[in-house]
Amino acid sequence: PQRHFGGDDPPRCVRRGSHRGCVTPFMVPMMGSVASYGLHGHVAVVTGGSRGLGKGIALELASAGCIVYITGRSSATKRTEVLLSGSVDETAAQASRKGGAGIAAYVDHTLDGEVRKFVDLLTEHHADGLDFLVNNAFFMPKPDGLFFATPLWQQPCRLFDEQFCIGARNHVVLTLSCRQLLEKAQGTVISVSSAGSQGNTEVFPVSYHTNKACYDRMMLALSQKLPKIPMLTLWPGSVSTERMVLGKRRFEGWLLDAESPSFTGKAVLCLARLSVEARMRMSGRTMTSAEVLYLAGGYDVDGYRH
Repeated sequence: PQRHFGGDDPPRCVRRGSHRGCVTPFMVPMMGSVASYGLHGHVAVVTGGSRGLGKGIALELASAGCIVYITGRSSATKRTEVLLSGSVDETAAQASRKGGAGIAAYVDHTLDGEVRKFVDLLTEHHADGLDFLVNNAFFMPKPDGLFFATPLWQQPCRLFDEQFCIGARNHVVLTLSCRQLLEKAQGTVISVSSAGSQGNTEVFPVSYHTNKACYDRMMLALSQKLPKIPMLTLWPGSVSTERMVLGKRRFEGWLLDAESPSFTGKAVLCLARLSVEARMRMSGRTMTSAEVLYLAGGYDVDGYRH
């Protein structure tokens, strides 16, 4: 069983020679004499981890032994989605049961001040830097009827503004804020986007596709301006998130061969297990979750590759 000593303080990581471990001791589950957790002690941040893809990614990283900071606005006492369950507390607790260390971080990514405080916390507790930054947080404008069912010429401009604020701009702000931490640990940035950046669909409005295109181009530009930090963009397929399942009438055709949130989590884990040199060679690339797992020989939780 995995145990965490040290009260409520996040584990502090140090390097001892070629070994990276934690000052806060862990008992690592073993199978025979082989350690189960290849990324034990590595530090990861997953934004938007209350539910959906962010939760799936956080749990997969934790299953490999990572210390995972899960950011979001939903807490055990504060719900930000009326119809959807989940909170950063719940995800952090499940991550810790997976064998890593899940740490809930209440961050509103629309507020740069909160982002700076969060990065200061990381700097204080992890002197060796940040290994993985997964940019995933996204805000779906409300109400759904206005977002999905209203003709383009009748939609307010705020629909694009809200998506761009939490869905593009926030990822650039956090990546730049974590630059020194990432360079110190030879860390990697993985940005979760969508193939919707390449064209229109009948389900999502133009503002969604425009925002995704902005996001992809901004992260590509960053990868060229920050050459010391590997940056990859990941496109999931149709995913059976809580929102998609709840709106199954609207997304009915999209869920015929839907990926689980863990599928993209497994793809992120495959990328995390690559050497720094391999990730550096791939920097600036855009890959689908299915492509990554196909190359790595991985499968979804139901045994499919999609």
